[in-house]
Amino acid sequence: MIVGRDVTLVLDEHAILERVSFRIKRGESVALVGPNGSGKTSLLRCLLGLVPFTGRLTVDGHDVVDEPIVARGLVGYVPQQAAFGDVRARDVLAFVAKLRRINAGRIGAVLSLVDLTDHALDRVRTFSGGMCQRLALAVALLPDPPVLLFDEPTANLDREGQELFHHVVTMLRRDGHTLVLASHRREEVAELTDRALHLDRGRLVVPEGQARRVIAFPSRGELR
Repeated sequence: MIVGRDVTLVLDEHAILERVSFRIKRGESVALVGPNGSGKTSLLRCLLGLVPFTGRLTVDGHDVVDEPIVARGLVGYVPQQAAFGDVRARDVLAFVAKLRRINAGRIGAVLSLVDLTDHALDRVRTFSGGMCQRLALAVALLPDPPVLLFDEPTANLDREGQELFHHVVTMLRRDGHTLVLASHRREEVAELTDRALHLDRGRLVVPEGQARRVIAFPSRGELR
């Protein structure tokens, strides 16, 4: 479902990612783990086409550079911190629904799923950090994309919010979505993902103690 080959990101002459190659199967839930500054968020941004990089990334066979609209349309994204401005929660979702040509009838369902039904008409500036994170999750879920990217999604959530997030991710896994979760929480990685990709200083590594495996990556022509 997601294939990366030699993904390299250089900003201000500093290598953020160096020749990162990986494959994520359809329906897999994969964690991105590593210390701060290892490149986890940068790799997600490359997948979203938000930063220039060399190498190649595809989502369901669609190149994120050559076919950005199609590739981006397959992906939902929950950032570390979301900013919505001085609008009502329901208006945020209504705008996204109109922009992506989604049936507005889904708005009520996703608000209920993230437990924000009672706050649908509240202005987002009154929300706590956890409520903003739940609204960001609702935005990502609205188009029901096959792929979802999460960047430290529970960092601002209290225990109740974390439990809600775990419930949603469990449901998404059951329904066959492909998930990529960048997280520092070991229990989250263990409970919600099938395996982990370990990044260290921009490179994909095999942690000490794990068996090294040679992974054959497809040629450029086979990526489609």
